Amino acid sequence: SLNEETFYGLDCLCPQKKLCLDLELTSPGVGIQVTLTKGHPSRTFRQAAVLVVAVTKLLKRSAHKDFADSDLGSFLDDIFEPISFQKIESSYTGAPVYRYTRSQSFDILDIDHKCFVLESPTQLVALHLQGPSNGRKVKLNIALYRPRSSQGGPGTGQVPVALGIKGYQLYMSCVMSGAEPVLQLEEADIRRDIESEEMTRFIFYRLDSPAEGTTRFESAAFPGWFICTSLQPRQPVGITNQPDQVNIATYELSRH
Repeated sequence: SLNEETFYGLDCLCPQKKLCLDLELTSPGVGIQVTLTKGHPSRTFRQAAVLVVAVTKLLKRSAHKDFADSDLGSFLDDIFEPISFQKIESSYTGAPVYRYTRSQSFDILDIDHKCFVLESPTQLVALHLQGPSNGRKVKLNIALYRPRSSQGGPGTGQVPVALGIKGYQLYMSCVMSGAEPVLQLEEADIRRDIESEEMTRFIFYRLDSPAEGTTRFESAAFPGWFICTSLQPRQPVGITNQPDQVNIATYELSRH
């Protein structure tokens, strides 16, 4: 039967009204009272009705049959609404890893036979040298690395290297300056494993052409950009994305 009952609320000492539903079940001495509170009316009444039906079914079970966990599970499934969970998957791609193997020294000339000369502490230029001035040319100390299988290697014609100036702790690096990358010399010692993305500025892919006996050096940090010299003498060694068009990006290496 539906009736009204006076009670005192938690936030107010004045009498308030609540709705009670008293239901006498067939089992003697068992009373069920369902209280309807403010909220979603249809959902609250539905849950109350399901609760009454579920308890009624339980009381009608045979006295000799034990209450099983499965009975409680189905009972709770009827009362509580299911909660859905969203599965979030994420992945992280690590920076390229280059394993240092060894270093070798080479003489280098561009295909116009210009040598590399260290003209200031951090400025590398290309110019023609003859006679006694030939001793000014620098040798490259090329550090060789073994890449991960997905990054090429001797079989693909792409060998990762770092290009140092022999006798100095200077290495070529490719960094962004303004809207385009530039080539610079940095004081460093990178004859070790390269395990961070930041250090890939020192890595270049050595692209050999065995038939011509020449090679190019492509930046690993900026694919499509190659170390180049100017068509004019005594100009800085730089980097370009238009190799051998208005510059020279092909070299000859020799060991002595």
